[in-house]
Amino acid sequence: MPQLTLESIRSARERIGPHIRKTPTLVFDYLNRHRGKQIFLKCELFQRTGSFKIRGATHCVLENVVQARRSGVIAASAGNHAQGVAAICHDLGIPATIVMPTTTPAIKIHNTKDWGATVELIGTVYDECHEYALSRAKARGLVFIHPFEDPHVIAGQGTIGLELMDDGILEQVDAVIVAVGGGGLITGIGTVVKSLAPKKKVYGVTAKNAPATWKSFHTKQPCDERVQFTLAEGVAAQRSDAVMLKHLTAVVDDIFNLDEETIAHAIALLAEHGKLVVEGAGALPVAALLSNLIPENKVAVILSGGNIDLPALGHILNHGLVEQGRLIRLVITLADRPGALHSVTSVLAETNANIQQITHQRTTLRTAIGEVEVEVDLETRGKEHSDTIVKALIEQGYKVKRVS
Repeated sequence: MPQLTLESIRSARERIGPHIRKTPTLVFDYLNRHRGKQIFLKCELFQRTGSFKIRGATHCVLENVVQARRSGVIAASAGNHAQGVAAICHDLGIPATIVMPTTTPAIKIHNTKDWGATVELIGTVYDECHEYALSRAKARGLVFIHPFEDPHVIAGQGTIGLELMDDGILEQVDAVIVAVGGGGLITGIGTVVKSLAPKKKVYGVTAKNAPATWKSFHTKQPCDERVQFTLAEGVAAQRSDAVMLKHLTAVVDDIFNLDEETIAHAIALLAEHGKLVVEGAGALPVAALLSNLIPENKVAVILSGGNIDLPALGHILNHGLVEQGRLIRLVITLADRPGALHSVTSVLAETNANIQQITHQRTTLRTAIGEVEVEVDLETRGKEHSDTIVKALIEQGYKVKRVS
């Protein structure tokens, strides 16, 4: 097995160049103003497949191309590695089978099939897919492309670090922040950073609902932890192992663990203020900044992917509007008589509240005889505007309950 070195990563860059994009690095003006930091966003969501994973997948397939052409390729993936393998196999005319969890977002399944791969849905977490794919590889003589525990894959991911160096970003920052699932991405980037600028920090971020790698790093022991639902399904690994733990402890300074609310907040913030659609795993480094976990002021953030389902994105954005007080639900009690509803909507119009949905409830257990309830969803300008609307309704004699 080849060693992972700076030179192997440089070699990978030359090899994969024709098949990937050199992604841009953007200044995050909004968060810089509000956090007093200098934040650079490395936008791997602009890759051909919407994720960094095509880098490592491409390098590994090219290293095994003779056998791959002869027998085909198989991989296990929660989605982004799947698309990377499928894309390079499409380029080279190699048949690819991808084993994915049944919980994989529909967009990732669709995109993998769109690259021409055969998709099999097995189990609910990556580890179940991994075991099944390995057994299929042995039985059929297929080339198995591991998503992270392979020096060729890690070298491919490490080319992101070389691009940070080429663009002059590495010399400007004091830390690089990377999402961590299995650990291949942060190991590759960390190898570059620690080889070229050993005093600069490398931080990893995981989801609390998938804590195996975080716990392993801090206990210095491989572990197996139950995975719960997480918006960052791209990092939802159930097990860590000794091989990746050795890589991580060599190049990573610390790993943080974040909750779902913070991840959702980061996704919404990037969409509204960065104009970037980023998936949960990709938003983890920004979530770490929002949680004030990073002491350094000059940082590079790896936005590792943008493959998020539209329904999930819509739910997150609505949740963000509720959090900001820009979307509120009120239950208003009024007299059961003609024109009463018109009077309520007149107050809402006068306060410039935009009605999104309204439900007129004539019979509920909460209302007295001669009363009705109106449940209304309102779009507002923010918390202060919302308070003004509620105050205006109360001043007109209505009973108002705000539903969180």
